[in-house]
Amino acid sequence: MGRTASAVDQFRPSSRRRQLAAATLTTTLTAVIAGMFWWQDLQFARPTPVPEGWQAIAPGAPVVLPGRLEQIRNAAGNRPVLLHFFNPSCPCSRFNVDHVRALARSYGDRVTFVAVLVQGDAATLTAAYRTLGLDVPYYVDDGQAANAVGAYSTPQAAILDSDGRLVYRGNYNVTRYCRERETEFARIALDDMLAGRPARTMPSQATVAYGCPLRHPRGTGGDGA
Repeated sequence: MGRTASAVDQFRPSSRRRQLAAATLTTTLTAVIAGMFWWQDLQFARPTPVPEGWQAIAPGAPVVLPGRLEQIRNAAGNRPVLLHFFNPSCPCSRFNVDHVRALARSYGDRVTFVAVLVQGDAATLTAAYRTLGLDVPYYVDDGQAANAVGAYSTPQAAILDSDGRLVYRGNYNVTRYCRERETEFARIALDDMLAGRPARTMPSQATVAYGCPLRHPRGTGGDGA
């Protein structure tokens, strides 16, 4: 019995060291993960820098869409259009996929939804988009669509009425998680437009861009989903 106790005592210090090392590792990993989330929230809580040469498009201004986007709109009978600017590598874009999907399901019988894909080559963007299940046409933008509506960040929505005039360009919500119904700016703009109400003046949280800066890739349009 004495020998057994001594053997147990002999191994206790190393066991404690392992427990201490495991606890230290867990604490470190927790701190690193918390720091990453804090940095992301801090980064995306700030407005996206306005790019040099950017031109704002005033609500009510006529918008000339690139040819392929115009064809998609015409094919739907010149209905109102919501352009969803989407970057698959942007955390904010990924966070609001469910919200955009819900909007498309609610308004898709009256409004044409088009995902405008940015930030990458056409093949990579198309492959990333097809995993989302949005089931709306897509277009790989080379900067023409974004410039036409004044978008320079993702995710952003641009809504055009049936006459091709800009109704709204801005954020979907005040938070990237899209959980605040009273600040669902894109939905509010859709409701006003479809009800024939004048476009309301949105707060700065709607129109000041947040999210990931939009740097235009070169690509070609598509109409698959």
